[in-house]
Amino acid sequence: QIENLRYADIVVGTPGRTLDHMQRGTINLSRVRILVLDEADKMFEMGFIDDVKKIISQVPRERQTLLFSATISTQVHDIVQNYMKHPAKIKVQSYVEQEKMSQYFYQVNSRDKFSLLAHILTHEAPKLAIIFCATRRRVDIVGANLNKNGIRVLILHGGLSQNRRKKSIEMFHKNEAKVLVASDVAARGLDIKNVSHIINYDIPKTSKEYIHRIGRTARAGEEGKVISLLSEQDHDNFRSVLEDRSIVIQQLQLPQFQRVP
Repeated sequence: QIENLRYADIVVGTPGRTLDHMQRGTINLSRVRILVLDEADKMFEMGFIDDVKKIISQVPRERQTLLFSATISTQVHDIVQNYMKHPAKIKVQSYVEQEKMSQYFYQVNSRDKFSLLAHILTHEAPKLAIIFCATRRRVDIVGANLNKNGIRVLILHGGLSQNRRKKSIEMFHKNEAKVLVASDVAARGLDIKNVSHIINYDIPKTSKEYIHRIGRTARAGEEGKVISLLSEQDHDNFRSVLEDRSIVIQQLQLPQFQRVP
């Protein structure tokens, strides 16, 4: 990196690594003409706002600043107000068609949640499905158990190497498996087409995270179905999701399903 930074025209970096190079004196920001803050809301949620401000302080005042954010939080607004001159706000069209998206939830005991998931995947026969889990460990466990039960799945989370993640996405694109079990790393930035089902094995903590997840389906005129599996430990998160009054999720009666190991 130190060698490449001497000649690079464009540098893409995390706040922490960029600061590291600044402290070592191995990056010179004095000639930067364009500063891009990508996924600003996510960076600030992860506690990087002070790091970002330090980086901005070392970039020339005369520059173009581009800021990309899925939501405009207080912290994002603060950056806009204090570090941008006469910014133009551009809001891109949403490609999710709400009227083509059905949202449902099942109330299920935690011990039966996996069995219900296996039943849904078998009987719904999704074109392509993404199952979201709360942790990397849960992704690994659910993925391994579905494979053991004869349902071919791929897994995707931040603990995998870049090559393994890339391979999973490529195989999913090629329909080599119809089910992807993922952490929220898959809810952002991935352009996965033709996803017919989103299944929330674990309920996300906020309505914003829920919306990011379901945005993978009902795109470009296609139908989409969202199914959330709600057990005892999910109630607090579910209440948080429903604080957004635009989200309407219908409860379904539990089907008869076979218990699986």
